[in-house]
Amino acid sequence: MNRRLIETLPLVSGTHAATLRAARDRLCAEGLDKGVTLIVSDDWTALAALNAQYQDGWFPMLPRPASTPAFWIGAVDSEGDIVATHGVVLIDCVGTSFGARVADLTAFHDPGAAPCGEWAFCASEAALGTSGTVAWIVAGWNRPDWRGRGLFHLLGAVARLVAMERWSPRWVVGLVDPETVPVWSARCAGRALLEPRPAILYNQDGIGRLPLHFMRWSKEAVILDLKDAAPAKAAA
Repeated sequence: MNRRLIETLPLVSGTHAATLRAARDRLCAEGLDKGVTLIVSDDWTALAALNAQYQDGWFPMLPRPASTPAFWIGAVDSEGDIVATHGVVLIDCVGTSFGARVADLTAFHDPGAAPCGEWAFCASEAALGTSGTVAWIVAGWNRPDWRGRGLFHLLGAVARLVAMERWSPRWVVGLVDPETVPVWSARCAGRALLEPRPAILYNQDGIGRLPLHFMRWSKEAVILDLKDAAPAKAAA
C-alpha cells in the first residue's frame, strides 16, 4: 500500500499555505495524543479491501467514477493497523451541479458504467445549487474499538485539509446516512450545512434504497475551520 505521513506534506504554495501548515501540525499532534499516526494514500483498492474486511462494522462504501482523482486518510495505531479512514473523490461539476450528477449517476460511475438496476433522485436544493470543483467525502469509518475517541472528526478535518492542498475545490460535500446525522451535527464538524431531511434517494446495486442527507462546506468555511484548528501565531 502506498502511503505518506500527513506531517510530511510540504504545503508551501498558495494563498492559504501558512494556515494549512499550521493546521496540519496541530491535527497531527492531536492524532499522536490520541494514539494514532495520520497517513494519506492514493490506493483506492486498499481502502475497498478495508471496507470489505470490516463489513460488519462499516457501511458499504458508495461507488465512485473510476476515472476520478481520489485519496483517503488513515489513522494508524501502534500495531500498524488502520483504525479509521476518510475517503475523498474529486468531482467536476463546472458544467453541471453536483445534484444533477447524483441524479444521472455520474457522481457514482463513469458515464454509461452504472449497473442497470441503479437509479437516484435528488430533491436537495443545496446539492442542485453546488457547482464548480467538488471534493466529495464518500467514506468515513472508525473501527468499533476506537469509537468515542474523537477520530471521526479529526480525520474529517484532515481530509478537508488535504483536499484543499491538492485540488483547492470550491466545495467539499458528503452524503450522510440518517444514522450518522447526529455525529455530523456535532459542533466539531465545523461550518457545514447539513440538510435536516434526506432529500436524496439512491438505489445502489446490491445494497438497495439509501435515503441520504446532503452536507457541504464552502472553501471559505473549510479555511476558517482550519484556522480554528491552527495555533494563532502559526496561522498569522
